[in-house]
Amino acid sequence: MNLKQHFSAFFLLVVLCEFSAGHLCAQKLSAGNLIDSLHQKSDQYFTEGRMDSALVVTDFLYALYAEKGDAQQMVKTKANRAEILRSVVSLDLAYEDLMSVQNLAESLEPSVAKSLYYNRLAAIEFERKNYEETIIAATLAQEFTAKGKDEWLNYSNLNILGAVYRDLKKWDQAIEVLRKTYQLSKDVDNNSEMYLALKNLGFTYFRMGDFRNAVETFKMYQGNKSVGLNRLNISENYRYLARSYKHLGIMDSAFIFLDSAHKHTLDGMQEMVDNRIDDFRIANELDSQKLENSVLVAESDKSKLRLIILIIVLFLIVALAYVFFRQKQSYKKLNAKQQELNEELEASLIFKNKLIAIVAHDIRYPMSSLTGVLHFYNQGMISRDDLKDMMSKLEASAVSVNFLIENLLNWVLNQKEGLEPKIVSLNLNNLLKKVLLELETQSEVKDLSIKIRGLSDQITVQADESMLNLVIRNICSNGIKFSRKGSEIIITYQARKDQHLIMIRDFGAGMSKEVIERLLGLEKNESIVGTGNEKGTGLGIALSIDFLKAMRGSLEIKSQVEQGSEVIIKLPK
Repeated sequence: MNLKQHFSAFFLLVVLCEFSAGHLCAQKLSAGNLIDSLHQKSDQYFTEGRMDSALVVTDFLYALYAEKGDAQQMVKTKANRAEILRSVVSLDLAYEDLMSVQNLAESLEPSVAKSLYYNRLAAIEFERKNYEETIIAATLAQEFTAKGKDEWLNYSNLNILGAVYRDLKKWDQAIEVLRKTYQLSKDVDNNSEMYLALKNLGFTYFRMGDFRNAVETFKMYQGNKSVGLNRLNISENYRYLARSYKHLGIMDSAFIFLDSAHKHTLDGMQEMVDNRIDDFRIANELDSQKLENSVLVAESDKSKLRLIILIIVLFLIVALAYVFFRQKQSYKKLNAKQQELNEELEASLIFKNKLIAIVAHDIRYPMSSLTGVLHFYNQGMISRDDLKDMMSKLEASAVSVNFLIENLLNWVLNQKEGLEPKIVSLNLNNLLKKVLLELETQSEVKDLSIKIRGLSDQITVQADESMLNLVIRNICSNGIKFSRKGSEIIITYQARKDQHLIMIRDFGAGMSKEVIERLLGLEKNESIVGTGNEKGTGLGIALSIDFLKAMRGSLEIKSQVEQGSEVIIKLPK
């Protein structure tokens, strides 16, 4: 039984037995009480961020409703499951879930279930950047919401429409819709949609360059106590407050909010480490219990065999030899299982220690630098002008920490259950431009340029967009780290008969053959200091190699000390 199956069985048992108040068994629950209990558990797990558990409970609920033939509840349950998947960035799986009940949803009379279906479809299409489909789905959801009389869906639909207009740069329409959403939801004390409207409104002002209104809106959003439950939201809000103050030239406020954003990010990472350790502890306890039971069964079988042997020893010598042979095989299997369990436990401990080491050293280091600068500023040892000069480096440090966290999250997911690539056709030129935009702050700190040469606008590759983006960004980020100030990085492309080659060349410190072998061998992810004393974790190259393998690609590194490096990404045609 794998980890996922262990967790599924374990959490269903918790749901059924918790309701019994410690005395009644799950069999005595009525169907209605069981369904109510499952709904409560699903909501609880979703709120606590325990998405695996929420999915298990939701699947069980859908099976119950399917058995009863309740079409309304089947559609609602699938819509809720799609929302859980969307919250963990599984957009394709969320979309497939909704499409599995499309015909059923369309056959329903106007109702809350039908409105919820189109509302979730609009949210997913928005995140997939399909804006026309988003508007169609949100408009249908509005139509059915009015008939279903479920007000929160109305505000949710308006929030989605406002976000679409914002991304399409229709500023006036976006502001009008989001202000309306804020006021309507505020009038009925719907805090979640009210503060989502504030968040979207703040982003709208920021993107259109109205930084004063952006500051006021983000401050209103920060005033909601419930926002603090989601560290990603509050950290992101602090970062946008810092950037808005920076654009307004108020550098001390910008620095304070940037420092707060990093503190919330660090606290969130510590919580993630603790949760993962608990997951591994539960899995190991379940495996240990199963092995214990197997040993008891084996011992029981052994006693029975001895009794039979004593009775028929003179007549079944050949059979006895056969029994001993089978017994030996059984012990071998048990020993193999014990060895496997020990290896799993050792791997989980190594995994935990690696996470703690990264959080303790590679994230706290830049955080300590930020805190130190703030202390010197408060003591009057750093002037406003000096602080303003430091902001670019501080912002680059913030980008570096965020990129490290993204690498760490992807690495944790890959280590726990593996990542399945979603292969699509990508315009390589557009993807590279997007990566360079994301690296703009980091490259500006070292005053270096990243150039794309010899690449046609029509070149397409077959790859997972998120994975390939992260691979190229990791390699370019390493190039920046090991390049000297004022240098350049050149990206070129070459087509072979059965391969696409993306070549990234820097002119920095370079690497020895031994360092390259360690990087590609993946046995030890070393942290190497860059030319600007930048700190690294060694995760970037390891994660890039894993992602390329998943896409049937590979990585090649050519380098000489003090002559720079060239990294070649190879993708199949």
